[in-house]
Amino acid sequence: DDVVFVLMSGGGSALTPAPVEGVSLADKIEATKVTAKAGATINELNTLRKHLSRFKGGRLARAAHPARVVTLVLSDVVGDALDVIASGPTVPDRKLLIHLLHRLDLSRLS
Repeated sequence: DDVVFVLMSGGGSALTPAPVEGVSLADKIEATKVTAKAGATINELNTLRKHLSRFKGGRLARAAHPARVVTLVLSDVVGDALDVIASGPTVPDRKLLIHLLHRLDLSRLS
C-alpha cells in the first residue's frame, strides 16, 4: 500500500499555480483580477483559485488515490483552517464557488 506524505505550509499555494485542464495560467490570473475588481475578499479569491487549480482544494489528495495521504502542516497562524493553509491540497474545500458568484456584484465582471 502506497503512502504519500505532503508538507503544507503558509505560502505553499504560490508554488503550485497549475490551473485545471482547459484553463491557462493567464486565464486564471485574469479571473482573479476581474473577481477582485467585483469586490471579492481574499478568502473569496482563494476559493476561486482553488476551483481553478489542479492541486488545491483537496485535488492533490484525490490525484493520489488510492494511496493513503498523510499531511504535515506548518502554519504561523494559530487556528488556521486546514483548507486555507497552502490552499488545502489534501483537504476538500469547504466553500462553494456558487456562493462566491452570488455574493459578488456580477455587473462589475465585464
